[in-house]
Amino acid sequence: MAILHTAMSEIKFLSIRFRAFAQATEIEERVLAAMKFASGTEEVNVTATTGHFGNPITVFETELLKAGQIKNFLGRLAEAHIPENLIGQEEERVDEECAFHFRLDKQKAYLEELALASGRDVIDVRLKVGVYPARREAAVAAIKEWLAD
Repeated sequence: MAILHTAMSEIKFLSIRFRAFAQATEIEERVLAAMKFASGTEEVNVTATTGHFGNPITVFETELLKAGQIKNFLGRLAEAHIPENLIGQEEERVDEECAFHFRLDKQKAYLEELALASGRDVIDVRLKVGVYPARREAAVAAIKEWLAD
């Protein structure tokens, strides 16, 4: 768990999960490199699976649980101006499990740049917000305050 202190607010992120898919036409090593860059960790789980039509799909997943890892990632997000581009979208990006979702551009991550995705070639990012009691409304309020700082 990491507690992010800003000028006005304090928010706890319990974990950050990353997930990306590689279709048969993609070079898996590039997707792995994009995941490692985006998450800031070398520890990425790779699972081979099959799509609905029998097509091979590779799933890449990792999770940040240590406070230092989480703070590092949040700092990199801020440097890339990503939080300010999410302002006003809190309601639609926080789920009932108090997780805040957004997508990073997988191609740009491969080129070592963090950017929000506008297409379908993405790295899904899920920030688990630590609010007590664990209610969606409290998570939305915490995210709004974090993004405003």
